[in-house]
Amino acid sequence: MLKLTKENKGKTRMNKSIPINRTKALSLLYTTGGRFFSAAFNKKDGSYRKMTARTGVRKWRKTRTKKSFAHKHNNPYFLVGDIHKGEYRVINLETLHWVKYGGITYIISDGIRGIS
Repeated sequence: MLKLTKENKGKTRMNKSIPINRTKALSLLYTTGGRFFSAAFNKKDGSYRKMTARTGVRKWRKTRTKKSFAHKHNNPYFLVGDIHKGEYRVINLETLHWVKYGGITYIISDGIRGIS
């Protein structure tokens, strides 16, 4: 990755892309540690969605006792806080295309589409 200095300020940064599987994508989302990341996936109605999100957001909780269905084990969903909408959103890991975190684009190996 190109480090920004006074000499190369006008140059564009190199974008790395790494292919990963869905299990590694899940562990990547867990290890973001509340930092920002972008993701693209297909919604339930089949439309494509890109979003900037964070994990571990508690600001928009309505109740402390009831948990989301995304917290249940053995399901393909991951709960995040959508920064632009200001609400919780659920990412379907089965339709996930890519995750961009730390300047690196992680492409899901069986979902290569829509990278921009």
